Amino acid sequence: MPSTDHLLDDLVSAAGLAPVRSVEPLRGHGFDHEVLRATLADARQVVLRHRQEARPLPQGRARFLADRNVRAPALLGGNEFATLYDYVPGDMLSAVIDKMTDATWRSVGTAFRRVHAVRFPSGLSGRFGPGSLILHPTDPVEELHRLLVDAESRLEPNLPFVLPWLPRLHALIDDHAERLRQAPTALLHGDVFLANIIVGTSHTTLIDWDQTRVGDAGQEIAALDERIQLSNGGSLPDAFFETYGRRPETAALHRLTNAIAWFTHGPFAGWAIDPSLDADRTHLVTGWRDSLVDYLAGLGERLQEF
Repeated sequence: MPSTDHLLDDLVSAAGLAPVRSVEPLRGHGFDHEVLRATLADARQVVLRHRQEARPLPQGRARFLADRNVRAPALLGGNEFATLYDYVPGDMLSAVIDKMTDATWRSVGTAFRRVHAVRFPSGLSGRFGPGSLILHPTDPVEELHRLLVDAESRLEPNLPFVLPWLPRLHALIDDHAERLRQAPTALLHGDVFLANIIVGTSHTTLIDWDQTRVGDAGQEIAALDERIQLSNGGSLPDAFFETYGRRPETAALHRLTNAIAWFTHGPFAGWAIDPSLDADRTHLVTGWRDSLVDYLAGLGERLQEF
């Protein structure tokens, strides 16, 4: 496998672009990519996303997003180990979360509205791979019940105070069964890590579409709300919904179950932090874990809100 510098030069050349003039690494873009921003001889800027695992070039997915007017970085080229995109100017939401205005939150709401406007029949879900979209029938009620059952073995040694509330949560899932099964199914970004939300001066763009899938939009709104809480203890403000539209009816229930799922399947997989993470990422993930524990500590009160 060629070095990152050679990959960048080769992909830029293959795309018919001007030669690379300078390169800088971009930090904060997840755990499994090396991300470089290159300035070309004609002042254009591009981004190289480099990974160790081979994956097909996502040409089909990129065309699908572009054809449906979803804001995403333009795919310029790549190979099985790297992708080359147009650079999207702006700030990562993770970096400006405490400086957001109503106007910028409305911009974020617009971006997610455009994604979730791409609809599919209810009762179907699936992963959107680099070149294919395969949907299958699903029962969201069964999936949520299974998620809670699977979580019990990890909750018992680490967060035993959650266990007494699981029967109530199972009952809530059954109470909302019809609503869950009839929820509109939509295109989902699938990885609402706040560094994947680029807030620009005129609009917001979502980047890193590797986890794209189809499902209940309420799941993604719940996940975004969770990420904000893990970041600064806040939640999605009213300004977001001024442009996004009504909060999905299923979001509140997904918010509770997401928290349990993230604790049992997230980057700490229960309680232990991955020892291979560097100091900065260990600090970040530890903060996420502590915030999630605080959220689950109030599970009883949150269940009373239904």
